Amino acid sequence: MAGSGEAVAAASEAAGPGGIRGRWVLLVAVVSFFLMGAGWATALPVNGTYDESQHLVRAYAVVSGQVYATPTAAIRGGGAWFDVPRSLLPGNIDCTFKERAPASCQTPAPDDRATEQVASAAGRYNPVYYAAVGLPLLISPDFAGVVGARLVSAFGAAVMLGAAVLIAFRRRRPLLLAGLVVVSTPMAMNLNGAINPNGWEIAAGVLLWTTLLTLFRARPGELSERFTRWLVVVAGVTGSLLLVLRALGPVFLVLIVAACLLLARRAAVMTLVRRHDVWWVLGAGALVGLYAIGWMLLSGLSDSEGAEGNAAASIPWSDALRQLSLSRISFWVSQIVGQFSYGETTLPTWTTIAWYLMVGALVGPALAVVKRRHALVLLAVLATSFVALIALELAYLRNIGWSQHGRYLMPFGAGLVLGAVSLRRLDRAFGTTGTGRIVPGVAVVGGALHLWALLLVQTRFQFGQGNGLNPLRGSWKPPLGSFAPLLAELLGVLALVLLAFLVVRRAADLTPGAAVAGALPTAADPAVSPGPPANGAPANGAPANGAPANGAPANGAPANGAPANGAPANGAHTPGSLTHTPPIDGPPAGDRAGAAAAVGASTAGGTGSGSSTADAPGGGSPAIPVPPSQPGRSAQAPTAAGGALPNRAVAP
Repeated sequence: MAGSGEAVAAASEAAGPGGIRGRWVLLVAVVSFFLMGAGWATALPVNGTYDESQHLVRAYAVVSGQVYATPTAAIRGGGAWFDVPRSLLPGNIDCTFKERAPASCQTPAPDDRATEQVASAAGRYNPVYYAAVGLPLLISPDFAGVVGARLVSAFGAAVMLGAAVLIAFRRRRPLLLAGLVVVSTPMAMNLNGAINPNGWEIAAGVLLWTTLLTLFRARPGELSERFTRWLVVVAGVTGSLLLVLRALGPVFLVLIVAACLLLARRAAVMTLVRRHDVWWVLGAGALVGLYAIGWMLLSGLSDSEGAEGNAAASIPWSDALRQLSLSRISFWVSQIVGQFSYGETTLPTWTTIAWYLMVGALVGPALAVVKRRHALVLLAVLATSFVALIALELAYLRNIGWSQHGRYLMPFGAGLVLGAVSLRRLDRAFGTTGTGRIVPGVAVVGGALHLWALLLVQTRFQFGQGNGLNPLRGSWKPPLGSFAPLLAELLGVLALVLLAFLVVRRAADLTPGAAVAGALPTAADPAVSPGPPANGAPANGAPANGAPANGAPANGAPANGAPANGAPANGAHTPGSLTHTPPIDGPPAGDRAGAAAAVGASTAGGTGSGSSTADAPGGGSPAIPVPPSQPGRSAQAPTAAGGALPNRAVAP
């Protein structure tokens, strides 16, 4: 028999206010992120973002059967050669970033399906991502196929980000949605709308953080069995994706799991350890990990003979450190928000500052109010991200030159924000009113900055670097016209703002005052009034078998319900000594939805007959409704687990 906590959690996760179902939220979220990625996918020329020409060659090769190629020094001291149609790539493909020119500087690709050998720096990368997005290139190996592959990539990332939004909705965590908006930067959307595994890697990292933090920080009974099982599977899939998308994926997986464990509740982790599905997922993940390691060894992914013409090969270390501190770190910080094409297309400084103000609005208060241990974990995530980039930059400097990007660490660095918003002390610090303002505010400001970034970058490719800001004109036009990308981005932003209001509305359904009223059964609430007594048990707390009422002692038992020899009877508290309030860090509002029905069922079904909620996930004593007209009695408030909330002494 399912416990009352299971019933509460299931009722909470089923629907939102007005019957809004999670499936509709998921649909709107996926459509929102897809449209935002599609705006970039249809606005950029071929090779309009980092290394896209390398990745699209690799994608065509994989879907055409060239999964493995003999490692050679094809490009930048590594990569491989592949046979691709001449129609796939335009001529003078690098002119946009080398000459800061409009995309009209590229010469159209010939309408010729004859193949030629082309080098790809991504030639040794794991084929999983490329197999997933490359089919449009096989069908149409030209600009149309490139746009099609971009849209497939945008959809895959949108599904992952949409699943994270669904978790925020079902758990009634508006600040989690705000965190998801903040980590989904214009740079992330740009990569989602390109042929580049870095976009999927960021989305997978975001979803893994969201899933693990939800599982690891749940109190007993807060999550229904079905939802828990779904979260476990999602965590396994996203973790496996991280293993195969890029070379740093295994490192990210270990770091994310470690950080989430440091933020976890021990009881939640121990509960997961006892689940069979967790071990099945871990076993499958281990097999994927073995495959990922085997591919790295087979392909020679980490081997490189060194890039020719590397100007940094002989630079003194003192000069390297100076350049690192003066230019590289600022580049990483700017790129996380948005530094586009091959780094030459930047956003105005105020745009980057505005985005980091949103980060600070969430992380700053969290660092001030959370436990010191949790604050140290968040700071460690930030420090690890930058220390890792510095170490990688210096490690590869002599071999391939300045090579590291801020976007590389976004799958792990997103945990700074997501970890902060997962801690419920931040919810209490903002309160219902503050949360209701900051979440839609972040969505509106973030959405406006997304639209602004696309407008700037699109006109940059239409006019050239710094030569105009009119998206409807220019010497080059996007494949679907100049208006279509901006319209897609606008619709995606509007859908994102709608989601923010939906999640806030769902969470506001149960205010702090209502939370207490909803958790406490009262005589005035017919939904939780005791049902008829079972098996002849007395109703309304009347004594059974002629036992004296009002706490009078029977057969020499101590008066006032005190236990004999100082031992408590059946876990009951001394009448009149304790009442209760929900714990400060108690279950979120969503997990109390439908609590009245669950409490009524458990009370009517077994309170009088001595049955308990032992089968509920988390166990505990049954909920006993007590009318407020009897202040001398004590009550146990039902938790989502069917047990009792901690009692606190208060004045009678």
